[in-house]
Amino acid sequence: MGKISALDAFFKPKSVAVVGASSDPKKPGHTALKNLVSMGYQGNIFPVNPREDSILGFHCYKNMLEIPEPVDVCVLLVSADLTMQVADELVQRKSRFDDVAAAVCMSAGFGELNTSEGKQREQDLVRILRSASIRLIGPNCVGVFDTYSGFNTNFDIGSYPKGGVSILTQSGAFANSFLFWAERLRLIGVSKFASIGNMADVTMGELLSYLKDDESTRVIALYMEGFPNPREFFEIARDVSVAKPIVVIKTGKSDIGSTAALSHTGSVAGSDAIYEGAFKQAGIIRARTILEFYDTVRAFAKQPVPEGNRVSVLTHMGGPGTICIDEISATHELQLAKLSPETEKTLKSICAPMANIGHPDGYVDLTAAHYENLHNQVLQILFQDKGIDMVLQILAPSAFLDQKLLVKEVSEACQAKQGGKTFLNAVTFGEFAREVRQGLEDAGLPTYEYTDMLARVAGNMATYGAFRKSHSGRTGISRFKPNPKSSSAKVISSASRRGRVSLLEPEAYKVCSEYGIKVPPYRVVESVESAIASANRIGYPVALKVVSEEILHKTDAGGVMLGIASDSALKGSYKQLAANIKKAAPRLSGMKVLVQKMIPSNTELVLGALRDKSFGPVVMFGMGGIYVEALKIVGFRLSPITLDDARKLIRETLPPALIKGVRGRGPMNVDSIAGILVSLGRMLEEQPQIVEVDFNPVLPYQGGCIAVDARIIISR
Repeated sequence: MGKISALDAFFKPKSVAVVGASSDPKKPGHTALKNLVSMGYQGNIFPVNPREDSILGFHCYKNMLEIPEPVDVCVLLVSADLTMQVADELVQRKSRFDDVAAAVCMSAGFGELNTSEGKQREQDLVRILRSASIRLIGPNCVGVFDTYSGFNTNFDIGSYPKGGVSILTQSGAFANSFLFWAERLRLIGVSKFASIGNMADVTMGELLSYLKDDESTRVIALYMEGFPNPREFFEIARDVSVAKPIVVIKTGKSDIGSTAALSHTGSVAGSDAIYEGAFKQAGIIRARTILEFYDTVRAFAKQPVPEGNRVSVLTHMGGPGTICIDEISATHELQLAKLSPETEKTLKSICAPMANIGHPDGYVDLTAAHYENLHNQVLQILFQDKGIDMVLQILAPSAFLDQKLLVKEVSEACQAKQGGKTFLNAVTFGEFAREVRQGLEDAGLPTYEYTDMLARVAGNMATYGAFRKSHSGRTGISRFKPNPKSSSAKVISSASRRGRVSLLEPEAYKVCSEYGIKVPPYRVVESVESAIASANRIGYPVALKVVSEEILHKTDAGGVMLGIASDSALKGSYKQLAANIKKAAPRLSGMKVLVQKMIPSNTELVLGALRDKSFGPVVMFGMGGIYVEALKIVGFRLSPITLDDARKLIRETLPPALIKGVRGRGPMNVDSIAGILVSLGRMLEEQPQIVEVDFNPVLPYQGGCIAVDARIIISR
């Protein structure tokens, strides 16, 4: 028998040893072995238990070294202490027979205890197995299964219908509950399942990459709590999601900052906020609720990814139809399709006179004058309209309709549909509609109980479709290497040698200049006379800002004077500034002042970047000014960021009306703002000493944008 690859061994092994197999029906070691059989596994099964002679008809072995035939994978269902002994046996076996490629450790008592003993035991387990090149899933998990190979270590799931959903989860209980929930109405079929537990060795990213090329996987469902190295995961996910949709539900939405915040950027950077941006950047659909997660996963499993976001809603009930339309209108992910003149004319010829055709766009209400075959006819007409990408049908099986016939008519219409359009159904009235729901699900047509969820799922599918279309064929993002010889590096190095953790504002402006980031005209002066001369050269109005190593937060110290419009006003402001600084920093000898041109604007933005301890370089964009920390209207992306990703970040963060321009304000130059975000990402990669960057405010105008204030935090 040829050797099997490590990850294949978790799903397609030709033989398995179950250590801790038991004849006691109340123990996981019994149900796991029983479920392995009931899933239909055809490979060799070797129970291991020194106190048993046979279990479920299989000869039982005393230890791993006693098994005379090749073993691909070992399932561990014994105590933590015994697990360590078995790990040593596996290493011995590998050296003798060169067979064991993988182990699934379902046992608890490791790192999840959050004790030094448990963590050390987990590290030792991985070290021992790696010494023999044996890969590990777990510990502290409910195992894996593959419905196509029949391999199964899950002690709760005995069998499951085959299908296109593959599940990767950090919580076995959550994933199992999904499967139990969906089983009653056969809502999904499963390809592969992996509960990764403590993820001590094999990572979710590795399994994600494996599923990319799995022919039976249509959609990947993730339950996620968090990773030590999320950047590695997202780099893999961005590649996988171009090929297959990934739907995630993630817990842990705390606002705990991920850095020691010395800037606005750092103060609003919570771990979950960065995860949210990274999901969007990687094309991963993040569900907001458990039900949305369940419902989105099964839509992708049974229906094609839509070509666009133009939606038609077919109903025979005004109320539920209106709820669906409201949800569509509330999202930017969908738009109501404009029915073609031919579609409108044909629909009006076959529908009752009181039917609502195309008011609003894409809406078709058959009213109570509907019948089984009418749904067939209308659906075929909508499927043929090239201006429609998705059809959402809302059904409430009336007492006077034949439910089996209704299912037959709808199913036949779908079999004849052209162009692979996405088709979703809401079937209301709960148990009364069970026959319709079951029939449609069996025909591969996903059904939902609530019409607002119908629209939400459609929006998720359209969002993914747009991502895949825009990223298809795209190569990897260009990375930037540290540039120690640049002028910025010299400025940073000089400040670091002086023991400073931040650049002075003029120094920050020099860095901005190298990276093409526009700042207002300025001069640095040391007297009121020089300030007046500079103001006249720059042009009023101007601002005065103190320049001092001892004062990081200038505004708090009274070190900023704004809106100075004349020589006389500048004299008074300069005097007041000097008094404020003397009070804030009495030991400061001499005072340097930055004279800066005031730039008029009605909108203030904040752009920033930080070196997060988990994610690495990250860029931030949002509404700026004094309210940035209070309102937190911000979004994040991992760096490096493409111009397209930057544009999307801007458009999803700001209200569309603000971007277009309202009340006399001109439209924002989105590309100019996006260019700064790209430069910020490059800056952090090329200058490894930079910890945080904060441009607040950045003022947009029709021709571009300008960073009025720049703060750069560095490591010593």
